[in-house]
Amino acid sequence: MTNHAKRILTVVIGVPLLIAVICFSPAWVFTIVILFAALLSLNEFYSMTSPDATQLIVFVNYLSTAGLFCSLLVKGLFYIAIIPLFIILPLALFMARYRMRPPTIDEIGRILMGPFYICLPLMLLVVIFGIPRGQWWVLFILSVIFSGDTGSFYVGRSWGKHKLSRTSPGKTWEGAIGGLLSNIAAAVIFRYLFFPSLSIISVVVLAIGLGISGQIGDLAESMLKRISKVKDSGRVLPGHGGMLDRIDSLLFSIPILYLYLNYAGLVGSCVSL
Repeated sequence: MTNHAKRILTVVIGVPLLIAVICFSPAWVFTIVILFAALLSLNEFYSMTSPDATQLIVFVNYLSTAGLFCSLLVKGLFYIAIIPLFIILPLALFMARYRMRPPTIDEIGRILMGPFYICLPLMLLVVIFGIPRGQWWVLFILSVIFSGDTGSFYVGRSWGKHKLSRTSPGKTWEGAIGGLLSNIAAAVIFRYLFFPSLSIISVVVLAIGLGISGQIGDLAESMLKRISKVKDSGRVLPGHGGMLDRIDSLLFSIPILYLYLNYAGLVGSCVSL
């Protein structure tokens, strides 16, 4: 089976399952699914950027990630107190083993970067899921970002000639424009089907913001892979690579949607799932 066929098969199987989880599962099931994606992506990140990292420190970040997502299922803002643990606990462990081998700033930075790069944006996705009509907003951002990824891939493959960035030689300006147009098309279609009260202008502007941030996220992960000298972050998704390869665009676009929803007054100061 070709890599392209594997890519299509993964989409055909994965998309209905994802829609079922979003539309028909209780909040705790969705939270556990996103937690699993966060842990898998975090593992890929550390395997790619910090293969020699102390496993105890990495494991503590896994535990903090689990605590962060589980705290979202409890009323209140407990998750705010857990976020600093991603800095406090690793630094405490680095200090504990300082006499054996002093860490480098680069090593500390890579360990601390993982949760802020991966876990916090995914946490915001769970928060969005908990607002009124949050399930539709989750479907909205997934539709817009994945449509953009698909449009960018096929337009770039067919007509791409001008390189977009040295960090990812396969990306082209033609593909980027095709992806952005796909973002806008998906957002407008979704608006007509599920959010008719929203103005076309606001939806288009939102789609452009999500599309640009998503493409930056894609390029950022490509840069990390290039520095780490790996082709894919993992192999869990046939035809797509790792989980991080699949959600890299999403990680940069979720905060943009969260800011929009706050501006629109759709996210309260205290979200209960």
